[in-house]
Amino acid sequence: MGDLRELSDEDLALRARTEPHGAFEVLFERHRGPLYNFLLRQGADAGRVDDLFQVTFFKAFRALPGFREESRFKTWLYTIAVHVLTDDRRATLRRGPTTEIRETMLVTEPELPRRDEIDLVKTALDQVPANHRRLFTLVRFQGLPIAEAAKAVGMTPAAAKVTLFRTTRRVGELLSPAREKMK
Repeated sequence: MGDLRELSDEDLALRARTEPHGAFEVLFERHRGPLYNFLLRQGADAGRVDDLFQVTFFKAFRALPGFREESRFKTWLYTIAVHVLTDDRRATLRRGPTTEIRETMLVTEPELPRRDEIDLVKTALDQVPANHRRLFTLVRFQGLPIAEAAKAVGMTPAAAKVTLFRTTRRVGELLSPAREKMK
């Protein structure tokens, strides 16, 4: 990794597409202190800074294929951090997790024809355990692979597959009578 440390941030970002563990680790080491301090200075809740920091780097890692040399890596990384902060502030202003699910559905599922159907899904999701709802939302609405969503909610991938299957079936069962009434 010694030779990687001599590369610019932009070269490391481009190289991280094919050598993620080495190149991205160097980027992480370079920017972790300044980014953490940035998040603290932006008025983020001190108890949330660690989470926001991890989310920022996770999103940056996942978005590396889209990095273009049109801007500096640092600018790109801090843009992601600002978005993470904005999302976190919005989430704290919402009234509970079901509002977040509803808004996620409105953004990611524009093909849903009616608002009352969105309300039905929200109501159905309100009736499943919180960790099942989070897993369902991460996979179905946010598009995370099951393995990553499982890690995010503290499950093994095998347990997450079973939970996702059962939650999907349960939500479907809860939606069936309501959809019949709407016809």
